[in-house]
Amino acid sequence: MNDRQAPSVVCLGFFDGVHRGHLALIRAGKEIAAANGLPLRAHTFDAMPGLKGPPLTDLAERKALLLAAGADEVAVSPFDERMRRMPGDEFFRRVVLSQLNARYVVCGDDHRFGYKGAWGVKDLEALCRGAGIGLTVVPQVTLENGLRISSSAIRAALQAGDFSLAEAMLGRPVPPEMKKSFLL
Repeated sequence: MNDRQAPSVVCLGFFDGVHRGHLALIRAGKEIAAANGLPLRAHTFDAMPGLKGPPLTDLAERKALLLAAGADEVAVSPFDERMRRMPGDEFFRRVVLSQLNARYVVCGDDHRFGYKGAWGVKDLEALCRGAGIGLTVVPQVTLENGLRISSSAIRAALQAGDFSLAEAMLGRPVPPEMKKSFLL
């Protein structure tokens, strides 16, 4: 991903599983994009940093699910050595501003970025304010019982064989290939 994109609203995240929490980000981004006459771009990486165990979705599935959820485009950055070591402010300048051409950013309340995930939402707020672009932070989505929906919680449910809990967090049935990859 090297070329500068058209101006857009950008949803940031890895989006593994494209679960109900991720769908809340896409919905919020879609509303902002519609109100501002901009496309909604979801940004992800080709590999997940620090993932223990199989991913919930491969890149092609992730892209298809994000597009089906309402993203107009999916931008993918390589998670190579350069990206892995990039500080958060550099990621913001090079990727969010220069490549993605964000006019507005949407992320979850637990979003981390930059080298070793050292940068968080407060840092992103300051960066967006300094660049004169908007930011919406979407609160964590929970199940009715208060359990926080996350890719990690879904992986734990799958590893425990609790497919109904995983489906409740995903918001859709667990595909057979996902079940198989966690039961091996």
